[in-house]
Amino acid sequence: MANPTWKKDCRSFNSQYACDVLAAENYKDCSECKFYDPFAKKVLLIKLGAMGDVLRTTPLLPLIKKKYPNCHLTWLVKEESRELLKTNKEIDRVLPYSYLNILRLQQEKFDILINLEISAEATLLANTVKAKEKLGYYFHESGNPSPFNKASEFYLNRVYSNQINKANRKTYQEMMAEIAELNYEKLPYALSATEEYSESFSQMHGLTKKDKLLGINIGSSKRWPSKAWHPDLVLEFSKRMSKEGYKILLLGGPEEQESLPMLHRKLSKERVPAMTNNPENTLQQFLSLVNRCNILVTADSLALHIAIGLKKPAIALFFCTPPWEIEDYNIVKKITSPLLEQYFYSDQYVEELTKSISVEEVCVALKELNLG
Repeated sequence: MANPTWKKDCRSFNSQYACDVLAAENYKDCSECKFYDPFAKKVLLIKLGAMGDVLRTTPLLPLIKKKYPNCHLTWLVKEESRELLKTNKEIDRVLPYSYLNILRLQQEKFDILINLEISAEATLLANTVKAKEKLGYYFHESGNPSPFNKASEFYLNRVYSNQINKANRKTYQEMMAEIAELNYEKLPYALSATEEYSESFSQMHGLTKKDKLLGINIGSSKRWPSKAWHPDLVLEFSKRMSKEGYKILLLGGPEEQESLPMLHRKLSKERVPAMTNNPENTLQQFLSLVNRCNILVTADSLALHIAIGLKKPAIALFFCTPPWEIEDYNIVKKITSPLLEQYFYSDQYVEELTKSISVEEVCVALKELNLG
C-alpha cells in the first residue's frame, strides 16, 4: 500500500485529526481531495494587550490580507481577548498566549512576523520566532524594546515622550498600520453581537423596541483610575435624561461590582428608574446589551470600542488619554476634559479631573447626535 499523501500547506489541513473536508468526503488522503487550497505565505501577528486595543487592531486584518494575498494568518492573543476574534474570517488560526503556544511558535516557521507589542512577554518571543521578515518590536540586550524596522520607530518614540505623544495626531490604527508597513485605509472593526441575551433582558425589565435606551458605562481600568466620569455627575445626568424620556442602563464589569449597585441604589432613592447589567456578564452578554442601547455614554474604554465595533452612536469622555487616537467613524462624539494636558496619562485618581466634564456638555453632545 502506497504511503498516504498529506498536503500540509493546505488551508484546511489539521495537524491533530482529519480535516473537515476529508471527513465529509470520506477521502483516504489529500491526493483524492478536489478542494486543495494552498496558502502563499505564513504570517504571525502578535497583539496581546488590552481587549479594546485588540478590537481596534482588527481593521488591519484586511490590509494584511491585501498586502499578502492568500496568506495564512495566525494571531497570538491573550486568552481574555480570544472571544473577540474567534469568528473573524480574516484569521486562519487564533492562538491564546500560553507556555505551549510559545514553544510551538519558537519551532514553527513563518514568512512574516508582525509584533505590535512592546511588552517583554511579546518582544522576548519575537526574538526567537523563525521568520524571514520581522516587523515591529524585539527585546534588545539593554532590556528595552527596540524596533525591527524604521517604520516602527515613531510609535516607540511616542511611548517614551509625552511631548511627542501630545503632538501626534495619528489614530491608533494608523500607527499600527505604519508599524506593519501597511497602506492604511479607514476600515471598520470586526465585531458582531447576538440578540438572545438582550431580548431576555428586555423582557425581564419590560423594555420595548420603542423605548430609547441610554447606556452609561461607569467603569475604567485600574491603570487609569481617573478615566471614569464622577458618580455624582452620572447620577445627575441619569436624572436629567430620565426626564427626557430615556430608559437608563448602567453598565460595568467585574471591577464595578461595588460601584454599580451603589449607584443604582442612589438612583432608586431619587426615584429615577434605572437598570444595571450583571458585572459578571460574559463578553457576549455585554456585547448584546451594548447593541440594544440606542446610544452609549462612556469613558475611553473597552465599552467605547465595542460601541464602535457595533456601529452604535457613542459619546466618549476623555479625561487623561488622547482623543485623537480614537477613530470616530462619524458615530462618536468626543468630549475632552480641559484638564487633559495637565493630567496627560496620569495614573492617579484626581477627583477634580473626573468632574471636569459637565453634565451640560454631555447633554449638548447627545442633542448633536440627532437621536431625537
